[in-house]
Amino acid sequence: MSYISGLKMEPLVASKAADAVTVTIATTFEAVEKLRPAWHSLPVAEIDSDIDYFLTVVRNAEQILAPHVIHIRRPGRRDLMAVARLENLPVSFRFGYSIFGRATFRAIVLAFGGILGAESREDENLVIRHLLASLEKGAADLILMRNVLVDSSLYAAFIESVSPFRRANGQPMARRWIASIPDSFDTFLSTRSAKTRGNLRRHERQLLKDYGDRLRLQRFERPEELPDLLGDMETVASRTYQRGMGVGFMGSALDKGLMKLGLEKGWYKAWMLYLDERPVAFWTGMAYGDTFFIGTPGFDPEYTKDSVGRFTMLKMIGDLCANLDISRLDYGHGDAEYKAAFGHSAGFDCDVLIGSPRPRTILVLMAYSALSLLNNRAKHFIEETSWGRRLKTALRRSHARKTRPS
Repeated sequence: MSYISGLKMEPLVASKAADAVTVTIATTFEAVEKLRPAWHSLPVAEIDSDIDYFLTVVRNAEQILAPHVIHIRRPGRRDLMAVARLENLPVSFRFGYSIFGRATFRAIVLAFGGILGAESREDENLVIRHLLASLEKGAADLILMRNVLVDSSLYAAFIESVSPFRRANGQPMARRWIASIPDSFDTFLSTRSAKTRGNLRRHERQLLKDYGDRLRLQRFERPEELPDLLGDMETVASRTYQRGMGVGFMGSALDKGLMKLGLEKGWYKAWMLYLDERPVAFWTGMAYGDTFFIGTPGFDPEYTKDSVGRFTMLKMIGDLCANLDISRLDYGHGDAEYKAAFGHSAGFDCDVLIGSPRPRTILVLMAYSALSLLNNRAKHFIEETSWGRRLKTALRRSHARKTRPS
């Protein structure tokens, strides 16, 4: 095995020379750049696995240590690639919103949709085998791939690659929500029920009646608008319950880096609603291929009854309908009411967490799995009752208030 400018070269030679497979692991930015031609030759469906998006994440996320991109070359066949990075990953022991402790491991974390070029179960098995080889050689203790479609062959390949003791069991499944974007907003609304259409029109009329010319909507999509956008997003996000939960726009180096990249690439767009020139709601996202990937929205809770967030979302959808390049809106995961109201289920996703055969890793995964199963039982019980759903909302908001920075 040899090392060349941050590239770890590991030729694997089968019984015939023509079947030789060359595996390259890029562990520096320079090494990843050398893979750019091969990367561009492969179909990328998720923006997280775009090379420029990936490099921006690795440069700006505090917990990330280095790239760990595995490139597999096979004569006469399509290349394969695992888009991954090394990071310090905290494994939290959680029940509900309470955390009792955590253990931090070095982990190989794959980007969303981060296995590129795989056309068969055989291809997936080959990539997973080389990911596991990195564990065996001590590069990391864990492999994490988030949001794997449960009904996919990739999920089955991961689950069957190791014994149950070396993986996290009982991981919660999350429904992914997608909306089709037609060529007109009227067509989009026509697929909703008459009751939904009536409610939307009524809410919009009431909002315009109450505030009229005091409302202003602005779309941000140019790099020079970034400073103003950052300030206005912070004004709104600092008041949301998501800020207390540590999710959504945080104004971090990663947030700013991805927004800058997206504006420069023409991917990123943001819709900001102002009332008396004060920002009160925003929706954002990235256009990649034919899909618009939604970011976490925000709205000022003072105007909850006015549905300022939904008003802004519908204006965004109207603009997307006018964009002939966009045919799909990806709402991501979660149980927010608007996702079910304006999207349809694209199946259930689940995280896959695999550990090394080291005793400490196995013990932590066993404890983590036990708590995951307990949380799943509690969640199922709560979501089956109306009082349970109200309790969940109250606990989430209480947790957000307690953890929100003063």
